[in-house]
Amino acid sequence: MKMLRLFSLLSFLMVLSAGLCYGTSNNVPVPFSTIQEAIDASVDSDTVLVDEGTYLENIDFSGKNIIVTSQYIFTEDSASIVNTVIDAQNSGACASMMSGETNDAVLMGFTLMNGTGHIYEPGYGTYYVGGGVFILESSPTIQYNLIKNNDTVDGGAGIFIAEGDPIIQYNYIVENYTLVYSCGAGMLIKNSDAAVIAHNYIQDNLAIHAGGIGLKNASPEITRNVITNNAASSQGGGLKLYSGSNPTIINNTISDNCANSQLGGGIYVADSSGCVFMNNIISFTDEGGGFVSATMGVIDISYNLFHENVDGDYINLLPGPGDTVGDPAYVGGDPFDYHLTETSAAIDVGNPDIMYNDPDGTRNDVGAFYYDQSPPTPVELTYFSANVTEDGVLLSWNTASEIDCYEWTVQRDGEAIAVLPGHGTTVDPQSYSYLDNVGAGTYVYQLKETDIGGAVTFSDPVVVTVGATLASEFSLRQNYPNPFNPETAIVYSLPEGSDVVVNIYNTSGALVKELVSGYQVAGLHTVTWNAEDMPSGSYICRMLINGQTYCTTMTLLK
Repeated sequence: MKMLRLFSLLSFLMVLSAGLCYGTSNNVPVPFSTIQEAIDASVDSDTVLVDEGTYLENIDFSGKNIIVTSQYIFTEDSASIVNTVIDAQNSGACASMMSGETNDAVLMGFTLMNGTGHIYEPGYGTYYVGGGVFILESSPTIQYNLIKNNDTVDGGAGIFIAEGDPIIQYNYIVENYTLVYSCGAGMLIKNSDAAVIAHNYIQDNLAIHAGGIGLKNASPEITRNVITNNAASSQGGGLKLYSGSNPTIINNTISDNCANSQLGGGIYVADSSGCVFMNNIISFTDEGGGFVSATMGVIDISYNLFHENVDGDYINLLPGPGDTVGDPAYVGGDPFDYHLTETSAAIDVGNPDIMYNDPDGTRNDVGAFYYDQSPPTPVELTYFSANVTEDGVLLSWNTASEIDCYEWTVQRDGEAIAVLPGHGTTVDPQSYSYLDNVGAGTYVYQLKETDIGGAVTFSDPVVVTVGATLASEFSLRQNYPNPFNPETAIVYSLPEGSDVVVNIYNTSGALVKELVSGYQVAGLHTVTWNAEDMPSGSYICRMLINGQTYCTTMTLLK
């Protein structure tokens, strides 16, 4: 089973680490009892795969471009993150990267807690920073982690970054503290030009300066984050910029933060000559004002939404072009959901340049989340397959919902061979099947859906061969064509009937499409993936049969 997991993970490595060879999977707790032992035994392109449990240790990547991951890379279940814990036991940093690691060094799928920071000596003192993650002169990728309950003396309790340009994405950075002489309880970034901070939740952190994010001589890209419920006893509840920091801050939700009176509950800019602040929401600041400027430099502020900020929306600066005031009308609830509702003043008020348009094609909404204004899909076809059986070809298809669905026409090689009634309008998933009794040959099947008004929609075609000799073993063939745009056929063979799961993943390990899930008879099977809505890049096709994993790498070129 370990080797099968290795094969799956190596497919990810081929994409994540271009130019690196296939590596080795070093598993924890067997055969390695600690994560650090597995790291020490690894070389570039290897993977340390960690089972659920609490690991009382501090780990150091030691300059190795490896992937250290929990089972989350396979399960995509947040329980894998919560239940795989690196506990520093109030001594040192949970995880350190300080030997030139690149973006190919990946830390993924852990809870990092009870760190007190690593020693940092920049030449003008000794500091303890980076309780959860300590990054020095390195640029790793930190993703899909829960970083909580870390406490440092000198800042960066959750994450500390100096002289590096890491990618920090899809993390929860919560309940970290730095309360002596400190800055950046959630995150502190120093002397960094091109770090990427994206799609994180940074909340409930507490510091003297910069409860959420502190920037010192740093110019990262900060986008699509939720920065909320952070507090600073002095400046910058959500963010603080100082010492020449010129970040690009676009499409973030900065809400419910607080700082000392008129010292920037949302954001405090002490020294900046080129900060870009656009398409953000600053709302419900408890104290300190929404945006406070204490710099003589230029702040490029535009197309932001402000709402109910105690001490005022702007202090020491004027509204920028496109800035507006209005209720973001969050979804709310407990836990609080910062997605927008249809009455939100944040909808369609962002930068009107089409380069910023939302995925639904409408003008950019402001904040971390956009409100999807796409018209409802009349019929959402989620699955269509053709499987060879002893009696012919069994066609199966599922829908997630249907609107005015009148009938389905089954076509073989362009000719109608059957008509099945639809289910009209329903929000419930529906399943259909049709058995086509045909002889040996290769056939192309397609579905035609007709609505009550007579409009028709065609499915992607599925190709199947009847009469081929069964393979002696399970196999997943290379998709064809490859590279492809936007459609490709995935072929696999089953020497015996089995439960089959076929999914598509991106290179971050996130599931992007479920293609097959269920029992299938022995034979050669083909399923088509249409990637029309996906960006160009590499993807992983993963097939799971009887506990065994098979993978291929696919390339979408648009």
